[in-house]
Amino acid sequence: MKRILYPTVLFAFLGCCTLYGCGNASDKGKGAQGGQRQIGQYVVNPDVDNPSVYLTLVESHETDSSVVYTGKSLHGQDTIGLEIEVIKSIPAGLLADGNPDNEGGFTPGAIKFRSLGAESDNFVHALGALYKIPAQRSMTDDTILPLVFSSNRKEVDLGNNGTYTFKLFLDNAAGSEAEVFAVLDLYKRLFELRAKDTTHYERIVSAFEGE
Repeated sequence: MKRILYPTVLFAFLGCCTLYGCGNASDKGKGAQGGQRQIGQYVVNPDVDNPSVYLTLVESHETDSSVVYTGKSLHGQDTIGLEIEVIKSIPAGLLADGNPDNEGGFTPGAIKFRSLGAESDNFVHALGALYKIPAQRSMTDDTILPLVFSSNRKEVDLGNNGTYTFKLFLDNAAGSEAEVFAVLDLYKRLFELRAKDTTHYERIVSAFEGE
């Protein structure tokens, strides 16, 4: 299926990130320089419609072609987390005039999610609680490989403290692709996920369960 992204959708997402997403999480990502960073609650604003979920990037290591981040946060007293692998040099998805590059802006598997075990099972259960959708299963042991659209005017540079936005399309067993907005903030060391809208909640939980 050919996907066409429209500027109004992308700009609306960027505006939401600026207003309440990235900004309100600023204190959550701060920690001591070096070592493991302090983590906070995974939802900063639970009372807003369609809240964002945040993971603090507590650790990272490089491969030849990617950077692998360990993202963690708290759901009450439980630690939740994911392994998030991001390939290096993801090409820009926005043209110079700000319009989406519907031909070259999509990269399959540019961001990958893997289970950390019990902490990732907690992540799935926390999503289910947030979305009011029972999540009885654990996170899938398979690597989750969404189709990734880069909502950026420049190539992603994982060596700098930049902030990069993406739209993810995740396969699932509950319906058509789950659509999720993501932000990789390397300055605040945060990874943010937010559903396109509430109709995608069930499909997002299904995608992480692998069911």
